[in-house]
Formats: sequence, structure tokens, C-alpha cells
Amino acid sequence: MRSANKNRSTALQSDHSGSSAAPLRVAVVGAGAIGCYLGTVLAQSPECEVIFIGRERMALEAAAYGLTAQDLNGACHRLRSPAVYTEFETLRTAQLVLVTVKALDLQILLPQLAHYLSADALVVAMQNGVAIAPLYQQLLSQPVFRAIVPFNVVKISPGFYARTTGSEMIWQRSDDARIHAVLKQLDQHGIKSKQLENVKAAEFGKLMLNLNNAINALSDLPLQQQLLQRPYRLVLAAAIDELLRICRCLNIQSFSYTSVPNSYIPFLLRTPNWLFKRLAKKMLAISPEARSSMWDDIQAGKATEIDFLNGAVVTLAEQLKLDAPVNRLLVQLVKRKEQGEPIRLCLLHAKQLLQEASAVQPS
Repeated sequence: MRSANKNRSTALQSDHSGSSAAPLRVAVVGAGAIGCYLGTVLAQSPECEVIFIGRERMALEAAAYGLTAQDLNGACHRLRSPAVYTEFETLRTAQLVLVTVKALDLQILLPQLAHYLSADALVVAMQNGVAIAPLYQQLLSQPVFRAIVPFNVVKISPGFYARTTGSEMIWQRSDDARIHAVLKQLDQHGIKSKQLENVKAAEFGKLMLNLNNAINALSDLPLQQQLLQRPYRLVLAAAIDELLRICRCLNIQSFSYTSVPNSYIPFLLRTPNWLFKRLAKKMLAISPEARSSMWDDIQAGKATEIDFLNGAVVTLAEQLKLDAPVNRLLVQLVKRKEQGEPIRLCLLHAKQLLQEASAVQPS
């Protein structure tokens, strides 16, 4: 086992006086923006001992700068000496494991988890997508629960992560005391949660929100600026319409993360700018600098989650003998941008994309 800091567990306990003799040992696997944010918040409680599993670069950065999680009100939670490891051996003692890697990394990660996790460890899958549980079930024998993070977290500087949007987390309903302990700690530090029996509805509702990630990445604009320009909203509305059609065919009532029913959102997006600004104040109440994680991935030269987002809509449409031309075109453009093509979806191109998609609609 390798750790960028020596005596990490001791340092972690020293950050929180009054720690209980047997705190819940929580492991965050995938120390990116969401993982670092949630782990840092949980580590504020003496009832949780948090360890992070991340890459060497992240471990060294955390050793040098610590970790800071800033909430929507500007309040900061800090860890001076976070326990960050680059190998999985330390997972053998984890009681609760938050898996926050991207969905495309699961095929490589899950066999490693299966090797190191104890039989009674509880695993929480926090990926975007609507077909995540089967991936876990194929490779893990441990109980797996779903959790969905609808808010956005951005990395501001080394070790500094800021939440930029609202909304409460969604957790699959559970009677497990470990889940309830985590929910309690998150709530005490401003992260509200809701437990649902029908987690599939929540997955589809989150997928609807995530369809904008591709448009944001292609527009190369902050989210707020992008949403204030109607041509981009028209593309998003068309992409959502394709998903809503699939939901109707599957008899799925997708969970709404906003005060607006999901079926009304395409109408809202198509309104003129002056009316949209009035009706969508909560939707626009995000940091002016916030961008989608897909934009971040492209800037970093990483593969994106496009196959699990807009690509999932295309796949489901094909299975149902439907078509999803808008989402299919967005997938194609993102994949080209991943390969380094200088593609930017400007306002004119957004209109052309809709025209092209309309031209291939089945008669």
C-alpha cells in the first residue's frame, strides 16, 4: 500500500476532536470532484473515518494542499491531512464504500474491488447512467445501493472543490445503519438527501439533466451563458423529447429534480429568452463559471461519459424500434471532439443540428 502522507489515519483523527472509539470507516473510491467533496464533508464528523483511493497525482496534491469543500453559501470544510492511498489494500477494512469514478471506468475497477472488499462491506454506486446496477451485480457479491448526485462540483484550485448548483441527493431506500449514518452527517453539513424506493425513476430523471452535458461541452460556454441562448435550449429540448418518448414506452415516470415536472421542461426551454429568464430563475441560479463535467473531461484529454448519457438514449431508442437523431448527432460530435477535432457548437451550428436531425426522422 502506498500513501502520499505518512501516518494519515492519525492525522485524520487529529482534525476532529472527540472522535468515537469506532467511527464508521468510509472509503471514497475515485477521488475526483464529487468524491473529494463528499469525502471531505463526511470527514468533518468524528463518527466517520474517511479514506480516499485516487491516482498518484491526486495523492501528492492532497498531501501538499489538503482538501477543501466549499458549499453554496461559501462556507468551507477543510481536511489538512486527508488519508489518500493509490492502492486498494486499505479497502479490506472499509465498512462503506462510495464509488465515485465515471461509469466508463467500472469494467476495470470492479474486479479490483471484488478482490479487496470484505464480504460485509456496503457499496454505494454513484455513477451517472440508467444501467449501472447490472455492472456491479455481474462482478460484486457485496450489497450495492444506488445514490445519485444531482448537483455540480468544480475544482477551483489544487485541493479546492466548490459546489456550484443546488438539489438534494437521491439514495436508494435502505434500513442499513451505515447508510443512515452517512445521510445524517451529510445533512448536518448542508447536503440534503431523499430516499426513494423507485431508484430507476431517479436514474432517468438524472439522465434527463445530464443530456445537457454534451451541449455544454460542445458550446464551450459556461452553463449559465449556454442556457441563456435559445438555439442551445432548442437542441436540449429536442434531446429531452427523445428521452421522454422512451420513458413513455417503458412506462417510467422519471423523477423531477426541479420544481417543474419533467414533461414541461422542453416547453420551458423553447420559450423566448425574456420569458425563460423569468420562468427558469432556479435553473439559472448556478455559478457563472460552472461548466459540465464533460467539458472538464474534454479539456483534460479524457474519455467522456457520452455513451452512458446521450448514447444511452440512442441505445434504448434502438431497442424500442424508435429513433433518437438529436442525441445520436450529439454523440457523434462529442466523440469527434474527444479525438481532438476543433469542433464548437455555435448558435448557427445548433440550428443546423436540429435541421439535420429533423431530416432523418422516420416518416
